[in-house]
Amino acid sequence: MTRQATRIGCLALARVAGLWLWASAAWALAADAPVYTEVSGGVQYAHISKPQGPLSIHVVRFEYHRPDLRLLSTLGRKAIFGLASVRREVAALPPRAGRPLAAINGDFFIIRKEPYQGDPHGLQISEGQLVSAPDLAPCFWVDASGRPQMGAVRSQCKVLWPNGKAVPVGINEPRRPDGAALLTPLLGPSTRTTNGVELILEPEGQGPWLPLRAGQSCVARVRAVVPNGNAALGTNSMVLSLGPQLAAQFVPLAAGLRLRIVTAFAPELKGVQTAISGGPALVSHGHPVPRSPGGKAAAQLTERNPRTAIGWNGQDFYFVVVDGRKKDLSVGVGFAELAQIMIELGCQEALNLDGGGSTTLWLNGNVVNHPSEKGVERNVANALILVRTGVPSGNVP
Repeated sequence: MTRQATRIGCLALARVAGLWLWASAAWALAADAPVYTEVSGGVQYAHISKPQGPLSIHVVRFEYHRPDLRLLSTLGRKAIFGLASVRREVAALPPRAGRPLAAINGDFFIIRKEPYQGDPHGLQISEGQLVSAPDLAPCFWVDASGRPQMGAVRSQCKVLWPNGKAVPVGINEPRRPDGAALLTPLLGPSTRTTNGVELILEPEGQGPWLPLRAGQSCVARVRAVVPNGNAALGTNSMVLSLGPQLAAQFVPLAAGLRLRIVTAFAPELKGVQTAISGGPALVSHGHPVPRSPGGKAAAQLTERNPRTAIGWNGQDFYFVVVDGRKKDLSVGVGFAELAQIMIELGCQEALNLDGGGSTTLWLNGNVVNHPSEKGVERNVANALILVRTGVPSGNVP
């Protein structure tokens, strides 16, 4: 690298660092200590209104060590293609899940109208069920010991053929012409594909099967081979969808074939009950996550939009929603300012979630923020919902 290039790179990094410092100062100059109101045992709410901007910030803080509080990820209308508002996702919770207290929108998703509209972009695990596999975005999950985690998760999901060949598979996602996807009943009544070859799978033996879980190995038997795609999905079957380029490598394909399905991840997700993707990571070990200079990521440091984030420290979780695109109420924030807000609230770790028109905070029966699309809640792919479990509702305020 030339001396001039080094100097330009250093100046660019200094400029990005300056954006972080600007956001920190802008927040600190106007910040008052949040005034929290107890809305239920171990759950508090604060609304922060700042004239600079202006900004309207909603915060739900709750203790994650309490055994009667549980964080769930839910799927709109309980199906990959079932977009629903956060309010409707809360209403659809079965009574066995617990009493819902607060909820925010979750991951980014395919929003355009196409066969896979509503598909979450990355990892989701809902009540232990593997909904979708990760992409390149950072993820949030609660590990098997109950500790919150954030980071990149790499999918090692695969199908092993009788000859020992291992084929990587996506989970409930669009399949490439040269790739494979494992599709479960969560997808809907059919696969919605338009080409390739699809193998309808049924369980072989008494081993694990559905619901599909992370860290699982199961044996499947091909019940039928469907050419040209759009195979039906039954309640106890899965479909291995092979792109036309890949399917040509496995001729002939016939009923009776036995395959092994492995749902492995790095890091290990076995036993995880709740996981969701988002991005970017905002805070790590109490400090803003640095951004590379230049490009779209740098612009988003200060680009003001409605935002949703989840954060935590050694004691509490934080649901944080910042309204935006409303000049008289709240103009929104960029990632730099959002990271600083999370730090000032006390977060050691924080992850940005889907924002813009998706940004929603539901609390005790009402949406308390102001959705940016004319006040109307957007239908979203998934949500994070705080519920109270194990204690009769009449015993807890």
